[in-house]
Amino acid sequence: MQAGLVDEAFKYLNQTLTLAPRHALALNLLGLAHMMKGNAAEAVKAFERCLAINSGFSEGHNNLGTAYQELGVLDRAEDEYKKAFALDQNYNASYNLAKLCYLEKDLNTALDYIQKSLKKYGRSVIAWNLEGLIYDEQGKPDDAILSYLQAQKLAPDELNVSYNLGVAYFKKENYAKAQEMMDRILAVIAQGPPNAQTQELRTKANEVLKRIREATKK
Repeated sequence: MQAGLVDEAFKYLNQTLTLAPRHALALNLLGLAHMMKGNAAEAVKAFERCLAINSGFSEGHNNLGTAYQELGVLDRAEDEYKKAFALDQNYNASYNLAKLCYLEKDLNTALDYIQKSLKKYGRSVIAWNLEGLIYDEQGKPDDAILSYLQAQKLAPDELNVSYNLGVAYFKKENYAKAQEMMDRILAVIAQGPPNAQTQELRTKANEVLKRIREATKK
């Protein structure tokens, strides 16, 4: 699984479960393998079997919630995340709850959950980035910048964080810093093979640079 050899993982997981059908961790890993193959419905079955054996396994509840979310069953996803968080303050679950609340524009609750996640595990790049997005939506660019800087400190090469940081600088009218971020993004993209994600980010970065030029001409 760690090497990305999911089909090989299935072979050994099936052997394990033939020998030990109630191996909860193997069932959890089976669910994750199905998620990696894009089969959320089969993942749900595996995670449910895992939790039928060990209902106190918080990461199993979190993973089941992720599978439900992939299927668009958001109420059941939220229920599973809450179960995971209640068991041991699972920081992945509180991150997922924060993300759900952010998407639903319940920003105060989202902020509460993401800060609980970061309190439990402060080295999560995606959690710091999400905190920044929440602050941005609340109209607090100074706080957003601090969150993005924490994320950037942990992952200097994460281009989406650099983009969000650049946008926050633009909102603060710190055009020099905003341009620095966008130029950096474009330089990194130019060094690698193009794909849909980098093409979209290039377009967004160029749009910000255009807005910077327009703002500095006034």
